[in-house]
Amino acid sequence: MAGPGAGGDRSPRETNFLDHLNSQAAVVDAVRARAEETAGQPDRCLAWMGVERQAERYLRESRASGGAARRLQRFEAELDAHREGMESAVTDARKEIDAVDAATRDAARRRLGLRIAVVGKGGSGKTMISATLGRILARQGRKILAADLDTCPGLAISLGLGMGMGMGEGEGEGEEATGVPMSVEEHAGAAYGWRLASGVTPEQAVDRHAAIAPDGVRFLSLGKIDEPEKQAAKQTVVAMRQILNGFGEPDWDVLGDMEAGPTTPFEHYHSFADRVIVVVGPAWRSGLTARRLLPMVNDVPTVVVANRFRDEPDHEGLEPVLRIPYDSEVAAAERLGVAPIDYCPDAAAVKAVEQLAGLFLPQEVSL
Repeated sequence: MAGPGAGGDRSPRETNFLDHLNSQAAVVDAVRARAEETAGQPDRCLAWMGVERQAERYLRESRASGGAARRLQRFEAELDAHREGMESAVTDARKEIDAVDAATRDAARRRLGLRIAVVGKGGSGKTMISATLGRILARQGRKILAADLDTCPGLAISLGLGMGMGMGEGEGEGEEATGVPMSVEEHAGAAYGWRLASGVTPEQAVDRHAAIAPDGVRFLSLGKIDEPEKQAAKQTVVAMRQILNGFGEPDWDVLGDMEAGPTTPFEHYHSFADRVIVVVGPAWRSGLTARRLLPMVNDVPTVVVANRFRDEPDHEGLEPVLRIPYDSEVAAAERLGVAPIDYCPDAAAVKAVEQLAGLFLPQEVSL
């Protein structure tokens, strides 16, 4: 699938836009090439499911970016060609998937990785849920990439990596496992002036820069904010989004702990996800935030999870798929800066997150 061409007198913003389309085309080409080379079922069916999902994700993103393309004015033809390429990849993938028997498709679907974004108001407990869910899924033999998109990061602590873990302190398997900034480059047309380095694939970035948390969970972070200009997060946020959106390994689960509040959902940071969990606490402010979040993330299937409730009633219009009770042991773990699943594995809240994992698996269950 050929990407949009280059050339001409273009602004940095225009160049970045076309580079973005080309990088997406390259990701789909790579995922498709792996599918074509995969032998044996259900592995081959799973690989084509990965193609279908990847191309559909980029199609969804291209529709959301139509306004930006119109502002750039010159590139409606390139965007149309890009969408045609993605639609073609989806069509070919579905032909391959439909060609196998139902039992094979079901077996492949059960192995297809989850893509989940977790959003909510600050203090709702979304980070504890994200981390505990990741550890529980990993213990079931699933491959997990957990990403912290919160500029006040705490996912590393809840995963069990301890205090102080962040950008530049990764323990990935590659020789350059020193943090996401090793794989970013400056570009005047990118948001905040930085993007994923040219020639680095999302899979390579994960191999090089993801820390290894307990139970084998791989962890990526935007980085610590240790100065007023927030340069660490600004330099990595575009790269992180490119990594999550383009991570094409079909059998990996990807969990994203979003920044608290509505800002990043409004900017579609959840675009990598196939499901969004909206976490709501008992306070009315938490319910208000959840109501604001839901319209921002309704481009993908969304579920509400109530957390830290005692005897309080549900918020009107926010019926949860699951209620996670207030748990003093989990609160103690968070005060100590340790992972709840390690400190109190039999706590009621941890057991409730196990139930949440069960709602997502097997994947034919519809929430």
